[in-house]
Amino acid sequence: MKKLIITTLSICVIIFGAAFAGAVSDGTIDINLSGTKEIAPNAFQMSFTVETTNQDSQIAIKENKENSENLYNALKAAINTGRGDYIKTSNYSVRPNYEYSSKGKRSLKGYTVTNSVIVFVKDTASVAKFINIASTKGITEVANLTFKATEYENECNALLAELAKKANKRANSALKPLGMQTIALKMMSTNCSDSTARPYVNYAMKSNSRLMAAGAEASTDESAPIEVGKTVLNANINASFYVGKTK
Repeated sequence: MKKLIITTLSICVIIFGAAFAGAVSDGTIDINLSGTKEIAPNAFQMSFTVETTNQDSQIAIKENKENSENLYNALKAAINTGRGDYIKTSNYSVRPNYEYSSKGKRSLKGYTVTNSVIVFVKDTASVAKFINIASTKGITEVANLTFKATEYENECNALLAELAKKANKRANSALKPLGMQTIALKMMSTNCSDSTARPYVNYAMKSNSRLMAAGAEASTDESAPIEVGKTVLNANINASFYVGKTK
């Protein structure tokens, strides 16, 4: 499964005044360029869910609270907030469970409490470590694992800057045989997006005991091998230049 994250940056630059003073435009030239760059993700994010069910809503809530606190404390001890790691609650719900008879009569059978937390860690090598830690704390699901490149903006800006230089150079290369050159930028628009292969990792189990047993038996990170992959940046630039005769 692939996840596509798109960030579009549009820049319109019109040069007036001193930058264009004294220059006489003999027309314009439009240049369109695209570029790609691979960068290695340096962080990951995933969610852990604790779910408890009981006929008594207060018991279900209490059990969930205990399991969730155990999970939170274990994750908190493993992250490094100094480098930007964090944990946050993404979902909490208490829902009644109903059973319907053949005649459509509804009867209350209990309550299910769900608490999901997201962990963000700037260390892609520790994915399995966190899965193993969480699997011994009563979780019922591990999901939504994604890898992130935290230097995405800087890398995109660098790629766009490179394309802007190439656009001006290409325009002048095309104009040179005509005895012309670019004299000012009329307009420029850009966009940059990234795509990262998203590994399918869903450790949802039929029972807590099965998941906890899997975690208890895992003595090394080899219990959950995960390929990080690469993040691919895709940038585009459309530039229009005023042109004039070569001096």
